[in-house]
Amino acid sequence: MTAKYRRVVTGHDENGKAKVLIDDLIPNVSSGRPGHGAHLIWTTEKVPVEFSEDGEDKGARDIATTIENGSVFRIVEYGPGVSPRNHRTESIDYAVVISGEIDMGLGVVIKI
Repeated sequence: MTAKYRRVVTGHDENGKAKVLIDDLIPNVSSGRPGHGAHLIWTTEKVPVEFSEDGEDKGARDIATTIENGSVFRIVEYGPGVSPRNHRTESIDYAVVISGEIDMGLGVVIKI
């Protein structure tokens, strides 16, 4: 079920000039249940982000659902009838609907 998505990651060379660091089909694809596919694009360890040119592909990492105090950017596919999965994260997560529609329930927690 998983489609192929192109990922282009930019950075800077030693002179501060913009350059392409990664141009590939997303290599890190996982599935937690039938009818589901998750394509990991990029992650960060903390927010605000500290950029480095360490060469690590932050989208090729093996992570769980979240990175506490970090951020996770994935493309997630949900096929018709896929079973729901409730979860809470301690990260900034990005959700973009490329096609179709999805119902999402949000719980609000207020800490005093």
